[in-house]
Amino acid sequence: VIFIMPSHYPLIDAHTHLGSDSERSERQKKQILSLVCASTPPEAEALLKTAKPYLLPTAGLHPWQAASYFVNDMLPYLTACPVIGEIGMDSIWCDVPLDRQEEVFRAQLAIACQMKKPVILHTKGEEDRIASILPEYPNTYLVHWYSCEEYQDQYLALGCYFSIGPDVLWNPPVRTLAARVPQNRILIETDGMGAVKWAYEAPEAPKNSQLADARENTKNVEDALTHTLLETAAIRQTEPGILAKQIQKNLIWGFLSASNLQIRSDPILF
Repeated sequence: VIFIMPSHYPLIDAHTHLGSDSERSERQKKQILSLVCASTPPEAEALLKTAKPYLLPTAGLHPWQAASYFVNDMLPYLTACPVIGEIGMDSIWCDVPLDRQEEVFRAQLAIACQMKKPVILHTKGEEDRIASILPEYPNTYLVHWYSCEEYQDQYLALGCYFSIGPDVLWNPPVRTLAARVPQNRILIETDGMGAVKWAYEAPEAPKNSQLADARENTKNVEDALTHTLLETAAIRQTEPGILAKQIQKNLIWGFLSASNLQIRSDPILF
């Protein structure tokens, strides 16, 4: 797989999903480098068929799907994509038995290590268990939308990257993490526009003017990422432009440099 870096783009999305045609078109038109995740073999097949400039495919058997497919079903797509994930374990939003989830998770971690591909992690409710497993599989990891108050130190000690989600506008653990992540490990994400809507309208979200403004003025991917970038910059007490450049550097020359991508500085092309 060859990823050719554009000369300039203002935003990145470290984790999203296929989304709508208009969403994918916007990412391409506005040159928003986006790591687009497929969670099942059918999704992965569709993703690879619709790959466009700036849409970098990632694939991994999601814990929610761990009882529906075998890892071997996903293997051709794990092989084809430069990044594996999102994979992990989930005891909050998932009723797949944890022993099955862990079996699938470990199998994909082993494949990622063998193929020397970086990994995107889903850790919901199983943050402690996953942190204890990762040292067995030395690799480059991105913890997507980590929203747990505990175990942050374990992941930081492992040198993980973190992508800050859209609830950074109000969610205390996410805000704490946004302040703590080392400069060379921080990224931002949408998790898709459906997830952005959920974050802005969550029942536990405060009823304040900032969040109301975000709901009113978030019309597209660029808006969503900009809100996350501006709030993360404010939390870190840094200039948004400086943070944006650092985030771009972290994704391209940090996380993605661990993959089999060949990165050049010409206009982007797959």
